[in-house]
Amino acid sequence: MVELSVATECANEAEDANLVYNHVCARVSSLDMEMIRAIPPGGNWKNIPPDIVNKSARLRQIRQSGGRTTYYGRLCDDMPSYTISTYFNRPGNGAFIHPTQNRLISQREAARFQSFLDSYRFLGSFSSIFKQIGNAVPPLLARAAGALFKPGRTVDLFAGAGGLSEGLRLSGHSIVAAAEINPNMCATYSLNHPSSEVLQVDITDGQGFIKLTECIENALSGKTLQLLAAGPPCQGFSIAGKWTHTDPRNTLIFETMKLVERFQPENVLFENVPGIVSMLSGSVLQKVLEMLGSLGYRSDWFALRAEQYCVPQRRRRIFIVGSRKGVQPQRPEVLLSCEPRNHTMGTEEGADGLPLPVTVGEAISDLPPILSGFGAGVCRYDSDQVSSDYQRMMRGQLSLEGFLRYRHKQD
Repeated sequence: MVELSVATECANEAEDANLVYNHVCARVSSLDMEMIRAIPPGGNWKNIPPDIVNKSARLRQIRQSGGRTTYYGRLCDDMPSYTISTYFNRPGNGAFIHPTQNRLISQREAARFQSFLDSYRFLGSFSSIFKQIGNAVPPLLARAAGALFKPGRTVDLFAGAGGLSEGLRLSGHSIVAAAEINPNMCATYSLNHPSSEVLQVDITDGQGFIKLTECIENALSGKTLQLLAAGPPCQGFSIAGKWTHTDPRNTLIFETMKLVERFQPENVLFENVPGIVSMLSGSVLQKVLEMLGSLGYRSDWFALRAEQYCVPQRRRRIFIVGSRKGVQPQRPEVLLSCEPRNHTMGTEEGADGLPLPVTVGEAISDLPPILSGFGAGVCRYDSDQVSSDYQRMMRGQLSLEGFLRYRHKQD
């Protein structure tokens, strides 16, 4: 397996437009490879022959009880990918098999599905990078949410590898400070956001909270905080039904609200998983909205589909938004369809009349072929292989606005 190491790379590589980073995939067992070879594009565990199924206790259990159709799924070139999780290093935990090559998708391919530009590099251990990419907020989805607010000084809490910050940057915001507990994610964040103050800190620790507060104060230098963004892990919400400051499961959201109260940003933006909507019959989400209301914010929440905002992935996320100016935040305008192709009209649009979502093939077909378990932290890129506007956008050759203009012309 190729290890990723910045120290072994030439100093001028960052300036070379003909490079691609993190294009390496996980190794699989010989049995997993038998399964992979048996699965066609768009297929899954149901396509695996009985003689191979009988070699795997897990497959036998899935076949007996029935499992998700994404298990052991192979991607299909003409559809968006399924949700990219932190487990795209395993074939049995989702649809992570390359559409045409007998291997799992690479870290760069997963980053493409998340809408990270190819210039965005991921640092740290090989296993850490899977978590960094899978846990990230897709930048183009974050961009749509960030565009709801007037651009300005922004702080990002639970910043991870920087997906939310990257989207906010693309929508015009200036990230003055970010906080994250994981050192590998901090390294990735710092590399890609060199003008932001990045603090590795546990905000649930008293001293850590004080340190973060001082960091934000120094970064603002007495100026107004326009936006406080955060993606507190869902473990921070109580599953016991009691909202108390002493329950450690509630700590993260309460610490976030303490920072909202302390700095009184003009706007707030929280990102979370869809499960927060139904958690405790909706009382968790309602409590968050009530807390924002008590601090003077008009707030609302939106369930957004990533593929409708130019992300080539079927991913659902909840955004909670609030504004102190008394203006009710509005849902971001949908850019692409999530509906099936309108075959009867013979056009490149969905049944709702919008351009079709970006597909797997459009997202990754230009990347160099690699073998299972191989690839490279840095490899040469052949620009002659570019075959879609999305690929041009990922290479930094086309803006989102330009991409959308071309997309609409295809209708």
